[in-house]
Amino acid sequence: MKKCKHCQSEIDDKARVCPNCGKKQGKPILLIIIIVIIIIAVIATLGGGGETENEPSQTGTTEKKENLVLEDGYSGSLDEYGALYYIEGYVKNNSDKDYEYVQIEFTAYDSEGNTLGSCYDNTSSLEADGRWKFKASCVDETDKIASYKLKEITGY
Repeated sequence: MKKCKHCQSEIDDKARVCPNCGKKQGKPILLIIIIVIIIIAVIATLGGGGETENEPSQTGTTEKKENLVLEDGYSGSLDEYGALYYIEGYVKNNSDKDYEYVQIEFTAYDSEGNTLGSCYDNTSSLEADGRWKFKASCVDETDKIASYKLKEITGY
């Protein structure tokens, strides 16, 4: 004999329905399924996305800073009409490979440190051990730009 899971009446060990309250005595299969799904999700999150840190992303490759380097001495200024802000300088390719495309991006800030926007330039080629003179343009609120910071240099 066992007890009904709902009304606690004593019922036959093999009874599927309680003769007293009429409720099913089967195992809560939905609860078991939910627990299994949660366990699988936790395992997948912790252990096995399948990608490693060394694999490139599918959207492109960001080269290590050692390969594409922003040289010291870059500077920013408004153009002669005050309409555009430019950041100019040089990027050095310290690798032994040619790049088909290289882009540099800066983040521009106002005097209070608020982000105003991004400044970009790109080139369609940069040879091994080559040097690129960039002129990144900033178009958002150029009259308010007080500082800027390198965000990234990407290349492929």
